[in-house]
Amino acid sequence: MKRDHSEKNNSLEKEIDAFMEQLPSMLKEYEGKYVAFNGNNHLKFWDSYEAVLEEAYKKFGLIPFLIRKVSREYEIFGKYGKPVNLYFLFA
Repeated sequence: MKRDHSEKNNSLEKEIDAFMEQLPSMLKEYEGKYVAFNGNNHLKFWDSYEAVLEEAYKKFGLIPFLIRKVSREYEIFGKYGKPVNLYFLFA
């Protein structure tokens, strides 16, 4: 099944594009840290997903926001990151 990443079907497209635009500069200083985006704006950087999630809810409330780890994965695989492969083992 092909994923549809059109703007109509992805309410976080603006945040994903902002993340990708700022990724090269973020990698220089914050690789491995977590960041939250709302629109083109990002909060500071955190060491854990839980910490950024808590702060993002405080700052943005229940509106959509993007949390990502600053990683070279997005340079390699593109703006949607590494594809997920599911392997099922049968006994």
